[in-house]
Amino acid sequence: MERQIPSESLSLSEGCEIEISYKNNGNESVWYKAIIEAKPPKNSTFKELYVRLLKEDVSTPLNELRNKVLIRPIPPKNVQACIDLEIGSIVDADYKDAWWAGFVVKVIDDDKFWVCLDSPPDIIQFDRNHLRPHLQWVDEKIFSWWITGSTRNSEFLKRLAEEPMFSPGTMVELCSKRDEGEVVWVPAMVFKEFKENDEYRYIVKDRPLIGRSYKSRPYKTVDLRSLRPIPPFIRVKEYQLEEDIEVYHDGIGWRQGRVMETRGGVMESLSQRWCTLLIEATKEQITFKQSDLRPLRVWEDGLWKTRESSLTQGSGDKTGDSVMNANESDPPVTPPPGITTTPLKQIEAESQRTTFPKKTLTRNQNGSGNDSTRENENSNRKRKREENLCSGSSVDENKVKDTTTVLLFEKKLPIWKILESMQVFKTIPQSPHFSPLAEIREDSREMLAVGMMLTFSCLLEQVKALQHDETISSFISLSNSFTELETHGFNVQVAQLRINKLLTLRGMQSKKLDELKGAKKVTAEKESVKAENERKILELQRLNEEMDKEIAQSMSCEAKIVQQLDDMKLEFHATASAPW
Repeated sequence: MERQIPSESLSLSEGCEIEISYKNNGNESVWYKAIIEAKPPKNSTFKELYVRLLKEDVSTPLNELRNKVLIRPIPPKNVQACIDLEIGSIVDADYKDAWWAGFVVKVIDDDKFWVCLDSPPDIIQFDRNHLRPHLQWVDEKIFSWWITGSTRNSEFLKRLAEEPMFSPGTMVELCSKRDEGEVVWVPAMVFKEFKENDEYRYIVKDRPLIGRSYKSRPYKTVDLRSLRPIPPFIRVKEYQLEEDIEVYHDGIGWRQGRVMETRGGVMESLSQRWCTLLIEATKEQITFKQSDLRPLRVWEDGLWKTRESSLTQGSGDKTGDSVMNANESDPPVTPPPGITTTPLKQIEAESQRTTFPKKTLTRNQNGSGNDSTRENENSNRKRKREENLCSGSSVDENKVKDTTTVLLFEKKLPIWKILESMQVFKTIPQSPHFSPLAEIREDSREMLAVGMMLTFSCLLEQVKALQHDETISSFISLSNSFTELETHGFNVQVAQLRINKLLTLRGMQSKKLDELKGAKKVTAEKESVKAENERKILELQRLNEEMDKEIAQSMSCEAKIVQQLDDMKLEFHATASAPW
């Protein structure tokens, strides 16, 4: 409901803080912070009022601005404090020394918010103290007031109630074609949704998972057919030969390939396996960590369809599909944009939601294979029991605090007392449930659990030992290891946040090293030009020395000729004046 709140009249005296908005520049919703100053002009005893923009620290005479800008006082803070911020709230965001109008698309905790800005389109995370409710100021000369108006974006909330596939702030994958005609899926974020010719269109921007900044990447306007949601996380213990997969490759995006070879690592349970892949588009073979892979899935008619290899399907169908309804999994979790975190957080959140693969419905076209059908049913029942067991440990956080975790094994080894007394587990308490160990033989579970506890401690030490010149793959490897541990119930949020921060700094450092390389190249070119100039100078000096010698010889010749002329003059006078 619209409210009118009395306002103090606008004061333009020296020292007053105000806000100004430029007319007719397309950004009337941006209010710049300014202050009134007074300066004595030349040849006058009266001070002239100036407006100094805090953004540019530039002062402009007030009389020159009156017809170009809107001027208003600072909105009252007591009114702002009475208005709560929630999803859809229209706000002003303190950004680049100005207040930019936008609306809240997501609330993180109680003091962090994602805000969608209109111009230019962007979604940025702000702390609560950098936001204020959007107020309008009305000045009728005699009196003035503030209007709270509608504090929520009704159009956005109405669209949100329709449960759209992609709303602002949603992480998606964008279809992109490379020069070879290869189709890759690039991680991206939706910044704006609008309707054009009765069809929804989206403004998106690429957000590479690793190694590259997204801020300099251009915005793209695409239709619904060019987007798909982030696939739900599926834990795969081991990929089969000839299995179709996708791999995130060098910031290009998710590329399609086929497994040609697999090699086990020292700790197979932590995804330390390597796979050699055949990239379908280029026919090149490259080796990746298994943690960089995911099963190949196709988004069709609102469903995820998994293409299975013929080696894993049994008799009959060579192109059997397993179908997952998108509604059965949680909606895509979107990581905080840009300035505070990286999209790796999404992988972390997805792995926390889903631990085991979805059920697979295999078609048998020839109707044969009853034994195989019974085996599939038994396998499905077993998987269901394991999923139910796992789901028992994924209760709400508040309930976990009041419930003792039930393990799949009994703690018999004396090393547990040593582990529990370690400082690292006092600093970062852990209560893992080890539910995925349900797949492992019961007599091996406790040893594997102890190994994971030790691995967690060692990984934390590895994070602390990271150097500024570490390769990007080292950060990703550590993050993937923590992600794997998280599926066993470890609390890895603190470690992941630190890795993400270090990864961001490493990316910035890499960019600065490129800039340094460019600067050094320019310096070398300048020094080369200088050396060439010095060589030319030395050559000119040599030529000048030779010329000096020739000039000296010429001057000596001149002196002789002058002396001869003087002698001739004397002889001439002597001859002329001689007696007859």
